[in-house]
Amino acid sequence: MRFFKMFSFCTLMIVFLNACSLDTTKTKSEILEIPNIDEYTTLLVQSVDEEGVSSNSTSKVITDINEIQAFIEKVNKMEVVHPPNKELLEKSKELNKKGNYFFVLSDKETMDNKVYTMNFFSDGRIMFQEPNGMKQEANGAEQKMMYLSKEKHTDVLLEMKELLNIKF
Repeated sequence: MRFFKMFSFCTLMIVFLNACSLDTTKTKSEILEIPNIDEYTTLLVQSVDEEGVSSNSTSKVITDINEIQAFIEKVNKMEVVHPPNKELLEKSKELNKKGNYFFVLSDKETMDNKVYTMNFFSDGRIMFQEPNGMKQEANGAEQKMMYLSKEKHTDVLLEMKELLNIKF
């Protein structure tokens, strides 16, 4: 529960910082590569109840390496775009609504080392964090911190829930 609150706060801060950017033009799509794919040993899946609250009944920790690798294979190398700030803010408002999910990959069950986060929305969009985790380009220009899947992938969330036996 504490991790979820901290994570929600960090996500909202990233969204806010992105919203403050003067650049609101869409960039062309690119292929996202999840970093460190061979190092993840834990996958946290978390959603919220009708009141927007996460609990043990809306969370599941997966440590089966085969399930984690199957998950990664399904979402890795997806076509993504840097969303315009307005779209990013609108999607972020949906984070605590029932039917949307956080999927957090980590190399430790304590989630205190390498962590990679994705948000799956009920409309089929997937929000990814910046793969390299850097906040600025080498030239000092601001770098976007979030990507959205270019297409809606409603089937991916359903497949992941079935594969990982997610009942919430």
